[in-house]
Amino acid sequence: MKRPFLKTNRLILRPPVPEDAPAIQQYVSDRRIAETTALIPHPYPDGGALEWIRRSEVTLREGRGVDFSILLRDSGELIGVVGLIDRDVESSLGYWIAVPYWGNGYATEAVHRVIRHAFNARGLPSLHAYHFAHNPASGRVMQKAGFLYQGVEPLGSSRDGVRYDRVCYGVTARQWRDNLRVFSLV
Repeated sequence: MKRPFLKTNRLILRPPVPEDAPAIQQYVSDRRIAETTALIPHPYPDGGALEWIRRSEVTLREGRGVDFSILLRDSGELIGVVGLIDRDVESSLGYWIAVPYWGNGYATEAVHRVIRHAFNARGLPSLHAYHFAHNPASGRVMQKAGFLYQGVEPLGSSRDGVRYDRVCYGVTARQWRDNLRVFSLV
C-alpha cells in the first residue's frame, strides 16, 4: 500500500515514522489524553510509541487502514495522530491532539481531511466514530468534520474496567458529499 501524504492549510498528515516516537510518547503519557480514548493506556509504557508505530506500519502494508501523524505545516512539529481502520462493513476513525494544541481547530481540520481521503482515495462506503460522553468536545469535532450524530450507547465503552456511555457518529460517502460544507481546509 502506498504511503499517503495529505495536506490542509495548516497541517501535514503522513504515516508515522520512528522519529515521531519521542513526541508521541511524551504527549500520550499525559493522563488527559488517555482519559479521552479507549485504547491508550495510562501510564503509557516506555517504548509504547515505537511499538505502536511498528504496528501501524504493518496495518498500512496489509491494507487494513492507515494512521497519520499530524504535523504543523509551518514548523513540522507533531501535534497528534488520526487513524483510519478499513473494514468492509464498518470502517472507523479515531484521533487525539496533544493537550497544548487543544482548542485550535486542528482536530477538525485533520479529521475532515482524513474523511475526504477515506471516501475519495480509499473508496470506503461509510465511516464510524465515537467518543466517551464525558468528552463532548470530541463530538463537536466530529460534527464539524462531517459526521452525523447516531445516538448514545449506554455503557457502550470501557476504560480500565469502568463502563462509560458511548456517543456514536457515522456517515456514508454519499451523505458526506451531499452535506459537504465549503471548507477552506484543503
